[in-house]
Amino acid sequence: MELKKTYPVSWVVMQNTIQECFKSMSIDEKRLLILASPIARTMDATEKDAITITSEEFAKECGIKTNSAYSQMEEASKSLLRRYFSYGDNKKKTYCNWVIRAIYENGAISICFPDEVLLMLKEFDKLNPYTKYKKDIVLSLKKDYSFDLYHLAKKHQAMGHFEMSLEHIKSELGLPKSYDKLCNLKDRVIKPSLDEITKNTDINLTYENVKKGRSVVGFKFTVKEKTKPKLIASERDQKTIDMFCKLSDAQINKYSSILSRVSDISDLSTFPTYDAFALWIANILRDPKSVREETAKRIFTALHQYTDFK
Repeated sequence: MELKKTYPVSWVVMQNTIQECFKSMSIDEKRLLILASPIARTMDATEKDAITITSEEFAKECGIKTNSAYSQMEEASKSLLRRYFSYGDNKKKTYCNWVIRAIYENGAISICFPDEVLLMLKEFDKLNPYTKYKKDIVLSLKKDYSFDLYHLAKKHQAMGHFEMSLEHIKSELGLPKSYDKLCNLKDRVIKPSLDEITKNTDINLTYENVKKGRSVVGFKFTVKEKTKPKLIASERDQKTIDMFCKLSDAQINKYSSILSRVSDISDLSTFPTYDAFALWIANILRDPKSVREETAKRIFTALHQYTDFK
């Protein structure tokens, strides 16, 4: 039986299907969902359970003024009450509101979500692919489309890149007709969002044109995890785990498989299967410099603690 993964409250974890529904939402609607995500997960919320967020929390987490936080939350929750999505096919299609009810009281908003939304905030496995990121990092973003592009980048971070056609970008971000012009799309959406993501988050996100003949038909995005400044030798802890030990291919295959099931590093996984997570770990065991030092250190610490490697 496969153990259910758990994540701390500092992490936002959402099924990838939620990204498809994000389009056209305001930044405050997205903020409400992001703040509700770890609460719903850790309390194992049902439709009857209200998830409460105070205006003080909203202001602090999102870096906005407290005196405007409550009105922003109220408008966002009202929009979510009116908003709906659908699933199914031509034979049977179900329409569902994002929020069942919202209660406004004492400077706080309590929201009840339907089962369909709670599923996207609580269930993560190979049947329900998901993406995770640090809550404080994503909430540092202020531009409307930075949220969406950051989510897409984190979804594809293990691959290091992803491509999208112009039509797919417009559809995915729910862009209005005014962005049909390539210059508007680049100058008002892509460049400012990527600049903000690169400046404020844990990744560098860049793009280049994808052409067919002379025409630009899409963009290729490159995702790179930021590296932390390296300590000079005298500042290093003498007990620092050796991250440059030589492992054979056989050892890498053996230990990456074991480590993929170690709960202490399960929060590093954004992968639908243990095999995919093991492949990512194997690449780090071969080349620790391919990721942030903190990430590599956690992998090698687990290698020494949970395997017979000496």
